[in-house]
Amino acid sequence: MNTQEPLIQTVSRPAAGITAVVNEVAAGSYLLLEAPSPLRTLSSAPWGGGFGYHRTIINRKVDKTYACGDPVTEMNGFLEAAGLNSEETACLLTSVHMSGLGQSHLRMDDPASAKVGADDEAARSLFDTSDSKLDVSSQADREAQSFFETFDGRPDTRGNGKASLFAAADGDSANPVNGIDAAEPAATAAYATAAAASADTGIVVSAWVTVGYSNMARAGRGLPASALFPGTINIIVAVEGELTDEAMVNAVITATEAKAAALQDLGVALEDGSGATGTTTDAVLIASTQRGRLHRYAGTATYLGHMIGRSVYEAAMQSGMAYKKALALS
Repeated sequence: MNTQEPLIQTVSRPAAGITAVVNEVAAGSYLLLEAPSPLRTLSSAPWGGGFGYHRTIINRKVDKTYACGDPVTEMNGFLEAAGLNSEETACLLTSVHMSGLGQSHLRMDDPASAKVGADDEAARSLFDTSDSKLDVSSQADREAQSFFETFDGRPDTRGNGKASLFAAADGDSANPVNGIDAAEPAATAAYATAAAASADTGIVVSAWVTVGYSNMARAGRGLPASALFPGTINIIVAVEGELTDEAMVNAVITATEAKAAALQDLGVALEDGSGATGTTTDAVLIASTQRGRLHRYAGTATYLGHMIGRSVYEAAMQSGMAYKKALALS
């Protein structure tokens, strides 16, 4: 293969201008992530769950005996005591100590710079979601390009006669438009300026993961209700870019697959020897700046999906190894 892939680098700066700190308070420790502007989020947790916009994200440690009849109200009380705005904050719960936090920050320069050799082009299918610039001079390619322009809702004007068919398939385009309603607090002139400046600077992905698997489970296996106690693998992913709703959901799938891969490589297994795929109380949160490059997919064949999978895997392995060590010492 003659494909020259863009270089993915491990960096120290979290995506989206996020600051990360672990705070210790009387009610317990928590990871505090703060973004300079609200991020669009998709979360499986009840505190800021579903789709929303949040500037603050926390992963809060609680005791394994944690039980609350009204956890939303209890969490709001915790946030108030910590001086955090509950309307701006999305929350996850874990029984894992924050000393076992794993994190990974990756950056890739503009994937449009990747070059594809002539012998590779024939191997590319319509749904090869790389961002290579290919000639769409054939009738079939022009029809496909027309389809994706309709799907995207705007023409691809970047190619000077060589429109990016596969970039359209990936939906990975430079887009200085925030994509947030004017009514949203994030839709500001500062956002537009930052978006224009960062439109072609590539992709940045961060992952923060806490792994505890005392209540390990394998999807598809029945478990008693008594197994539903806090143990938890929590995943937070931040992306500099604009993700469609479907890409956000796709990112959840990719992050979950990476978690399962990490558990497999950590050798986490049930009593019968079958590999665990998670725990009974796992949670995932995807956050995006909604400015910069447009992503319609986040599966493992895309640059974005590859980076999400790799960052989550690396962070999960870090945290999983720390948990293993803690178990051995206990």
